[in-house]
Amino acid sequence: MKLYRLVASEEGPKRLFVGGLHGDEGNYTAPILERLAKEKLNAGKATIVPCLVENGEYIGVLTEAYYRSKAGMDLLQLIHDYKPTYYFELHAYGEHSYAKLTDSERVNKIGVPNFVDFGDGVLIGSIAPILRRKFAVHDFCITIEVPKWQIKKIKQKVHEILMIGLMQTDREAIMREFRLRYPAQTKLAETLFYHYYHNLLNPF
Repeated sequence: MKLYRLVASEEGPKRLFVGGLHGDEGNYTAPILERLAKEKLNAGKATIVPCLVENGEYIGVLTEAYYRSKAGMDLLQLIHDYKPTYYFELHAYGEHSYAKLTDSERVNKIGVPNFVDFGDGVLIGSIAPILRRKFAVHDFCITIEVPKWQIKKIKQKVHEILMIGLMQTDREAIMREFRLRYPAQTKLAETLFYHYYHNLLNPF
């Protein structure tokens, strides 16, 4: 597992960016996060893991079984060791999965809200509820799903989204950037989040 550490001279939030959590997703997330690891950090710290698992078994992150697997235990160890207050989880999906991931009935079918398309098939949503419990109430935790079949087209867009998390130093500033750049999508994502967590947590 390759890991990058960015440390700025000024105090700031601790960030963790992780890709390739299961299956072959690392083939798609690694180039995006490798590029992010070359950026300069203005404040705080960032830990970047481009690919947690290389072509590993596919176990869904919504299940307890994932967090008992080696990949899941490695992920939990990263969170324990680096104690991020910003957490970005990067996945990759096939074209056949788009309808299921964005299905407005997803919460009724499998118990979690649907993802929101931020354009070009780049999907934004909350992290697995099982994992969210490992974070504090005010931590910022988000999942980004990138479309495998047009990975070249969306690399820049995903990089720009990740840069918001890398450069902003408080969670509300991240949300302001999201609302400015993706107003309708962010509003929908926030509504889904508030409804799911009954206003007990702020997105994300």
